[in-house]
Amino acid sequence: MILYTPLPLELVFAEKDGAVPYQEVVVSGVTLVVQPVGSGLGKIVQIRSTDPAVYLKPEFQPGQQIIISYRP
Repeated sequence: MILYTPLPLELVFAEKDGAVPYQEVVVSGVTLVVQPVGSGLGKIVQIRSTDPAVYLKPEFQPGQQIIISYRP
């Protein structure tokens, strides 16, 4: 494999020290990948759905904050 990049190899192959803990949550039947940002809050990082209409809903747009409730 040949990798053409203007970046130094140290940046391309650098190990990430602090991996961001992502969680999958289901909200209204839609699976979302969320990054916890506070106590009971999460920021939407990714939508995992095969329904194109879900991607148009403003409440599911990446960057929106949602309430995460934990159920044992």
